[in-house]
This record gives sequence, C-alpha cells and structure tokens, in this order.
Amino acid sequence: MTSRRTFHRIALASAATAMGGPVLAQPKPKTGGVLTYAAGSATQTLDPQFITDVTTFRGVGAMYEALTRQDENGKVGPGLALSWTISPDKRTWTFKLRPGVSFHDGTPFNAQAVKFTYDRILNPATGSPRRSTLEMVESTAVVDDLTFRLTTREPFAPLLAQLSAYNVYILSPSHVTKEGANFSKTASGTGPFKLQAWQPGEKLVVVRNDKYWGEKPRLDSVVFSVVPEDSARTLLLLSGQADAISELPYVMVKKLGSLDAVRVLRKPGYRTIYLGMNLSVPPFNDLRVRQAVGYAINKPALVQGVLSGIGTLGGSLESSVIEGTAKELQPHPYDPVKARKLLAEAGLPNGFTTDFMVPTGRYNMDRQVGEAIQGQLATVGIKVNIQSPEFGAYLAALNKGKVPMFLSGKGSPTGDMDFTQALLNSSTGKMNYFNFKNPEVDRLIQQQRVAIDPKERARLLSELQTKVYQEEPHITLYYEDQVWATRANVHDVKVYVNEFVDFSKAWKA
Repeated sequence: MTSRRTFHRIALASAATAMGGPVLAQPKPKTGGVLTYAAGSATQTLDPQFITDVTTFRGVGAMYEALTRQDENGKVGPGLALSWTISPDKRTWTFKLRPGVSFHDGTPFNAQAVKFTYDRILNPATGSPRRSTLEMVESTAVVDDLTFRLTTREPFAPLLAQLSAYNVYILSPSHVTKEGANFSKTASGTGPFKLQAWQPGEKLVVVRNDKYWGEKPRLDSVVFSVVPEDSARTLLLLSGQADAISELPYVMVKKLGSLDAVRVLRKPGYRTIYLGMNLSVPPFNDLRVRQAVGYAINKPALVQGVLSGIGTLGGSLESSVIEGTAKELQPHPYDPVKARKLLAEAGLPNGFTTDFMVPTGRYNMDRQVGEAIQGQLATVGIKVNIQSPEFGAYLAALNKGKVPMFLSGKGSPTGDMDFTQALLNSSTGKMNYFNFKNPEVDRLIQQQRVAIDPKERARLLSELQTKVYQEEPHITLYYEDQVWATRANVHDVKVYVNEFVDFSKAWKA
C-alpha cells in the first residue's frame, strides 16, 4: 500500500525509466486556461456553516479560508491568522491576523469578521448542523482590527485543528447581511478563487481572484461538474472533455495508469467506508443482530474483489492514518455460521428483510460495494432492498433519522478524532444517523476534549473507540484510498489527506 505521506503517480513504467533512463524535464508552468473537474456528486450549498460533505468542501474551499490551515499531509499551520498565543490556564487564545486581506466583495478581513463568523455558527438560530465545531467556545472578542481572542469553557486540546475546518471559514459580514436568505447561493470569501456561477446539481464555476493576498492561481477558472456514473467520468477524461476526475474506479487504475495521455494520482486519506444501522428501527436495536451483520460481511473480499485490492482493513471507525487510531481493533472475521447463530438467538432464525440505502458516485465503487454486501447478507437470510437516490436526497433521508441501514463514508476535515467522534457517536451528534445513545461514550468524548496531556488523551480516545466498536452502531468496511486521474497535460493538482483538492497552483500545458 502507499505510505501515508506519499503523493505519487501510478504508472506502468517503461523498461528504460525503470532502469534509470532519462527523465524528461518538467515543463515551465503556464498561466491561463479552464480546468474541468468531474465529480461523482454535487455541491450542496455555498454556506460554509452548512457543509456536511467533501464534494461541497472542495468547491467552497476554493473560495474561502480559515484562521488555520492544513497542508496536504495534514499538518496545521497559519492561515488567515499569522500567529497565536495561549494563556497559562490553556483557555484563552489570542490570534494575530494577516494584514492586507480583503473578501471578494471588497470588505476588509479583520477581527470583526472572525467574531461575526464564530458568533453566527454558535447562534442556535443559525441552525448549523456543525455547531459542535465551536461548541467549546465560551466567548469571542475583538481586541483590535488585527487581533482576535476567544476563550473556551475548559482547555480544549484540538482547537487549532478545529479552526482549520471548512465549517469555520471566515465570512464577510457585509455580504452575509446583504444576501440574507440568499446567502447559501452566493459566496464572498478571501480565497484564491471567487464565484462566477453555480447551477445546483450541475456545476460550480470559480474564477481567479486577481486580488488574492497570496500567490495568484495560474488558471483562469475551474469548472466543478457533476457526473455520478463512474464509467461516464472515466470516458470524459479519456476523451479530453474532463481534465481531472475524482473517485476513479479502482478497476480502471491499472489500465489508465498505462496510458500516456493520463496521469493517475493516489493518496491515503482520512475516509472510512462503513455500514450504518439505525438502532431505533427493529431489529437493529438488538446488538446480536448488529453483530450478525458484521460477521456476515466478508470485508477482505470487498477490498480484493470489488476494489481491486485498493483499500485498507481495520476495526476502528477512524482511518489508520489519523493520529490516535486504535489499530488493535481488528475487523470482525467473516463467519456466516456465527452470523446465523446470532440471528437465531435474536429470534430471527429465518433472517429478516430491510431497506439498504447506497449512494452512487459519491464514494469509489459505492454502488458495487453495496451490491456485493447485498449478496453476502443474503447468504445468512438478511434480504436487503437497495435504494440509491441522488446524493442530496440521500443526505436528506439520513438527516431524517429513519433509514434502517445504509452505506456511508466518514472523512475528517481536521485530522483530529474529536471532530468526527462528536458528530457521529455523541448522543446529540448531527451525523449520528444510527440513533446511538451511550452515556459512557458521551462521557469519554467530553473527557478527551479537555485532556491536555497527550498520553492521557490517547488513552481516552482508545477507550472511546473500543466502546463504540463493542456496541456496533456501525461496521467499518475499509479505509478508502483517494484515487484521482488527470490528463497528462495537467500539472500541480494537489490532493490533501483530508480529501480537499487544491487547484490554486494547477496549470495546463
């Protein structure tokens, strides 16, 4: 498998290159041109505080920035904040902000904008599904135009990582006020690209921000187009109608990697693909049934068969490249005999029938994985009816909290476990589509948040992962590798470990 800090091209090298033959010089970067990127799902909103999916993160993240930022390998450093200090009691953080920065609407970036942004997401009236991103904040304050201060209720270990999240991109107060209810359809950030047009469900177009405070993008514009079908995205790339595609079907990696016209990019990521069960819908309220589902799924067969060997197995909900992952948690072994026994003990000797919601095009080979699971579950008497709406409808159904069983993916915009544990496993988590409620899990989530000592926090996170693993509201299937492809004339597209794609330095020869 690829190392966690590697970003490389997969290709069938020629004998001359393999033996140390001549390497062609990198062409000189060019300025201008339009890059068309085909994604499997659509941008859902332009309001950062309502983003809940990676596809939307990629588009909106081209236009907005946060106080801190991650590099492509997940290291957190300065963003719109140049530096920061923390008080002796570890509760008050003071940020020195970057001068000379403006929003796309011309409004100056300053401490007032940061306070406005943070107060907005914390206001219950806003209704952000990601309010938990800043729920540890007790107060915010403007010290002067370029100095911002926040105080947390208790010491909060992952704060700097949390402040890099897409849900706390800094907003232009004047733009939000001017647009009102229309704000989610418009954009005015400080990022390298600015909004030209958005056709929901079809495409998002961003253009170079010539007044950007940092290095200006080389491209004139980027078109984020929506192409759910894997084969259709691949054909667009091969024909040159798309310059870059995400979620390249794993079965196509070897073939496309051998073509001179295509460059294949592969990198580990923070995403876990899992099967979720709704504990408020019988029979999933019975732990034995959830365990039976776990034993009935042949996870190695999914990776080796459906995914062509691309992916990593594990037991924790957290990807193996996230710091603090409980790697000692192993996938439940494939044991259909034990699965049938557990179903019988639960009073279901003949199995049962349930609906199974599976997205198409959002995750790599997602529909194919869902169909393989459908076949595996059938062998132990669990008959599933696959439902596969477009991604927006899929998310809406999950948010209603009544989907009995579903295939989904969990990434991490921050790379810190707190973000997703609070969202998915807390009793009040906005992505707790499992209706999973466990007081001990809630206690551990809160305790690890305030544990400043790294060893103590690691211990609590390990205990937390183990407890959730034992309760099985969800079953980890595998950790997903990010596989992209570009035309060979496309250069310097950067894929981050948190699944962001950075086109700000990209160019076309």
